[in-house]
Amino acid sequence: MQNKTLFYILMIFVIVFLIIDVISIFNRKPSFQVVSYFTKIETDYSENATLTTTANLLFKDEKSMKSYISNYQLAASNTFIDYFNKISKEIGKTLKVIDYKNSINERAGILEIEEVAYINNLVTKKGTFFELGMGALKLNAAENSEFAIYLPENATVVLIDPTPTSIMKNKITWKGTALNRFPTIRYRRAE
Repeated sequence: MQNKTLFYILMIFVIVFLIIDVISIFNRKPSFQVVSYFTKIETDYSENATLTTTANLLFKDEKSMKSYISNYQLAASNTFIDYFNKISKEIGKTLKVIDYKNSINERAGILEIEEVAYINNLVTKKGTFFELGMGALKLNAAENSEFAIYLPENATVVLIDPTPTSIMKNKITWKGTALNRFPTIRYRRAE
């Protein structure tokens, strides 16, 4: 009889811990909020482009921010390069990170992370045209985000997909949730 009682107590104990774990998983929220996110791509008449991303993060507390900074500094470069290796396989186009730098600054409780990468094969030369694109790569656009592409000053745009939020001279911009996949832009030298 005691074995059954002990078994039931053990089962109740395990079930209670499982319920607590499930509840804590559903209530767990990230330790930060993305305040804004900016992506800028600068192209020329080569197959290379400069990609700059700037994320502004607001943390719940100083301890969470310091922990994030510590983890970020340890893994940022490898994570960035691994990400582009993974994307290369997904889109069937070899993207090579030639150079990568990052910086972290804190301003008024907001952590600003800037990453700058020089990437080969982000632009592909097709005859007299240059095409910037990454296939149908999905993007997670946030309300306070901006994605801008700077083409050479004298470029003639042949194709832009999807439709941008604005075009100002050589700057093509998507704001907020207007962009859910990586854009394709085909351009050529002006005649």
